[in-house]
Amino acid sequence: MFILDPTKVEGNGEAFDATIQAYLQELGGTISRVKFFEKRVFARPIGRHKAGLYWDYVAELPATAPAAVKDKFRLNATVLRVGIFNFEDGQDDEVFKPRDASVLGEDSFQDDFDSDSYRFRRNRK
Repeated sequence: MFILDPTKVEGNGEAFDATIQAYLQELGGTISRVKFFEKRVFARPIGRHKAGLYWDYVAELPATAPAAVKDKFRLNATVLRVGIFNFEDGQDDEVFKPRDASVLGEDSFQDDFDSDSYRFRRNRK
């Protein structure tokens, strides 16, 4: 998983994606899937960055490749984060499905909130 700085790449980072794929193949890896997840806002900023472009790669790599990938891209200003994980086929099928609006249910907890009956106590002792 690569998180790219959106201010340092053109478009969605397709040119940088080609660089990453070429490097993974240079290391002797075979890429089975590449997904661009979109620009997402961070829960916590990375430095001064509040959003990033997420690229996910599924590749079979030699044992020494993860360290080489991290070392190559650790000082690259375009790459905000690199995450390398063990992948099992089918494990992310539920995680990356589009979100279903019915997950939150028809009724929101705020629909039952009666603001007239709720009072703040300013001077609690």
